[in-house]
Amino acid sequence: MGRMLELLREGDRRTTAGSAEAARWARANPRDAAELVDLLAYRIAAVRMRAADALEKASAQNTALLAPYKALLLDLAEDTMQPELRWHLAQLLPRLDLDAEEVRDAASLFLRWYKRDSSAVVRTFVLQGLMDLTRQDHGLLAETEAVTIQALASPTPSLKARARKVKLELDRLKADPGD
Repeated sequence: MGRMLELLREGDRRTTAGSAEAARWARANPRDAAELVDLLAYRIAAVRMRAADALEKASAQNTALLAPYKALLLDLAEDTMQPELRWHLAQLLPRLDLDAEEVRDAASLFLRWYKRDSSAVVRTFVLQGLMDLTRQDHGLLAETEAVTIQALASPTPSLKARARKVKLELDRLKADPGD
């Protein structure tokens, strides 16, 4: 058993036990990042969730950690039904070095998740992920704006709050598209 699995296997799906330490290890050692990526397919859902959390935390400071796993992460995003993976993938995919077609494909996937996923957390992170992709491809502006308007009318406080922030980002982007 790898040391990442040892860190991430304790607790239920409500805990992130060990994910902060796993993220620190992954930032310091790319082999640990590889183990985290492997654990995204582990048989226990809580381990998959913690591995995704750790990978998200590690890549927030070093997006290059994700580069070797681009194809795997894109495939996982297409296939996963686990909400915890979806919300982390909504954060991870915009950090990848995506070509124009991959940006549009990721945005299309996020739009499907937004429409069909019942998790407010998934929908909240998807909204931000759409905004992150829109910064890369301004052609997504209209779709992201439409989702943001829907989210502003949501009864879910976290989604509504994120929508207000995204709306400000969209307004800035429209005012200065050179950003």
